[in-house]
Amino acid sequence: MSTYNNVLGDFTSHNNDLSDLDDEDYEDSGSEPEPQMGVRPSIPTDDRTQFVESLRITKKRNETTKFFLTIRLKYNDIAVENSGRRPSITAIDSDKAAGAFRGRRPSISLTNERTPVGGRRPSITITKDEKSIGGRRPSISLTNNDSSGVPAIRTRRMSKVVDTRPKHLILGDFELANVVDCEEYVLCCKYSPTGDVFAVGLGNGTVKIYSKTGQFLYALSDNDTKTRRYPVTCLRFYANKDDLKSDHQKLIAATYTAGYVKVWHYSTQQCVYTFDEKDRQPLALDFNASHTRLYVAGSDCKINCYDFTTKKLISTLRASDSREKMDGHKNRIHAIRAHPGMETLFLTGGWDDTVHYWDERVQHSQKHFAGPHLCGDALDIVADHQVVLTGSWRKTSTLQLWDFPTGALIKDAFQNSATSMLYATKFCPKDYVMCAGNDKNEAIIYDYTLLQMIGGITDLENAVYCADTDYNRPNMIVGSAKNIFIVNDKSRLR
Repeated sequence: MSTYNNVLGDFTSHNNDLSDLDDEDYEDSGSEPEPQMGVRPSIPTDDRTQFVESLRITKKRNETTKFFLTIRLKYNDIAVENSGRRPSITAIDSDKAAGAFRGRRPSISLTNERTPVGGRRPSITITKDEKSIGGRRPSISLTNNDSSGVPAIRTRRMSKVVDTRPKHLILGDFELANVVDCEEYVLCCKYSPTGDVFAVGLGNGTVKIYSKTGQFLYALSDNDTKTRRYPVTCLRFYANKDDLKSDHQKLIAATYTAGYVKVWHYSTQQCVYTFDEKDRQPLALDFNASHTRLYVAGSDCKINCYDFTTKKLISTLRASDSREKMDGHKNRIHAIRAHPGMETLFLTGGWDDTVHYWDERVQHSQKHFAGPHLCGDALDIVADHQVVLTGSWRKTSTLQLWDFPTGALIKDAFQNSATSMLYATKFCPKDYVMCAGNDKNEAIIYDYTLLQMIGGITDLENAVYCADTDYNRPNMIVGSAKNIFIVNDKSRLR
């Protein structure tokens, strides 16, 4: 512990007691999280978590399928029904009906009797002619049963390509370089250490790799992710500069709410290893400074420490059972960040409005400070300034800077004037800060010293759940709905 005496020993403003927390902030550590979400009823659920949970529960349901059908098969009679609240499908294939259809096979009719359109009751008719012309497939038409002769409602095939210039507003000396349609909801994104590619974690359990310009390169999936299509919640590239093996520079780790962490060799699209986390939902991960350890945090308020070389679980860090001190988390952990210069030290934050200091060699947290309410990848450390950056999902006091050794609040950037509730924050190259979130649906770059806006993108149509910046300059990738917005800095002065 001698390495950390100056850092942890001088931390006197917030020791490990509960005096700096209101009664309502403290939860009994003896109570277990709810099995599905790990959420205590008194804690408001943020939009991103609600969305992730809805995707996790519904898996990969077709967007157009909103109800379950029970199929009963008996000889040539088929009846498909449900509770009666939704449209029903009924098909009758019988020799008795042959005359009515003049020798043709009977049709299948889907009628919506509860949702009239313009006072009319539309129906969908699928007709299959046994003697189809040229072997063409059955036709599908949307018709209206109103006898007034009103024209039928038109249908069209939806393209996978979304409008390349969706609603947005560019601020400062930045430009929208590209809009990438990822085809599924984007929940996390990350630039590679070299900045030549970036990764996107999707709501259906797929990780996609793109070039820095937005060209699709690889899709990472295997039997696990195809069978249980649960969301990807966090991504980290392996970036050990001392590792001379070229193949190791193509590794990326990802957390899945299905209950595992996967390490991929993305250029070959192969899963190198799977860490079993079946008893919880892993929500965040990070490598230590030397990339020899992998820290994984999740819905059970604990952190698993893995040896990345042997792939073995070394220890599990958690709060003690004591009610007299706060030496660990009492609710979900959404952010984890290893110190860039200290081998075994890392920070975590989440729903219990505290940021904890951990040493991987000690089971309980060493220090903590109270305040930030973290719901995404919104925790960062800059070693040069010995500063901690947090982004809270709330209306006020969103972007905050903290002194790393003491845990004291240095600056509350938007105490009463926040424009967005933050899901992502990060220190950028050359003393800039990036923050992104919903409400205004934006991702903005600020000057670190003055905390004045430099530029970014705002007024997007959908919430921003994730964002990241290039390691070399303040270029951004911003995840909103099923799109990634590539926003580049045009200034030659930065």
